[in-house]
Amino acid sequence: MIPTPTPSKPALNTADHYAYIMGYPDGTVQPGGYITRAEASTIFFRLLTDKTREQYWATTNAYSDIKSGDWYNNAISTLSNAGIVSGYPDGTFRPNAAITRAEFAAIAARFDNDGDKTAAKFSDIATHWAKDEISIAYNNGWITGYPDGTFGPQRDITRAETMTLVNRVLNRQPETEDDLLPNMTVWTDNANPKAWYYLAVQEATNSHYYEFKTNSQYEKWTELRETRDWKALEQ
Repeated sequence: MIPTPTPSKPALNTADHYAYIMGYPDGTVQPGGYITRAEASTIFFRLLTDKTREQYWATTNAYSDIKSGDWYNNAISTLSNAGIVSGYPDGTFRPNAAITRAEFAAIAARFDNDGDKTAAKFSDIATHWAKDEISIAYNNGWITGYPDGTFGPQRDITRAETMTLVNRVLNRQPETEDDLLPNMTVWTDNANPKAWYYLAVQEATNSHYYEFKTNSQYEKWTELRETRDWKALEQ
């Protein structure tokens, strides 16, 4: 009897640095805006390795508020099949609800289920449902809290915070403005290189080739590249 192959764990594409956030037609990227649960799911769906996406590919799910024709259906169905996202006890997914910092950290942590669950020293997560996932994300260096010692798990995560976290998960981190390229896509509301999120936003919104700097975790862009046709992947 031939044994059934054991499915591999869901994995993210850390090698190719494609843009995974698209800006808006008015030339903004809205770093202070919020993202929905459907948008968060789509980000991680795009960032899967091709092997993982094919392995867990699904076009149906059990959520009562997601229809087969919805633009996010396949992304959420696939990530649900992989055990990366989940819904609520009432059977809904709430795709258009803003996603919280805890929910987003939990999604990231599910790609490292064997991670270090040593409790993070945030003062507001001890009894939170996602304390283990938040702790994994913290111990991996993916998340930080606020100066008052809190994490703010129930706060809605901003687009800038999202890009910062995802880039850390993928180890996509330019060190300074000099590590970028002059012909990159720019945004009217991300024009200040001194903003804490400037580099993270540029990294997330420009597809590029790169090399790691000598003896460093930081990267330097070498050439811009075409972004993948995400719509084709999502069909």
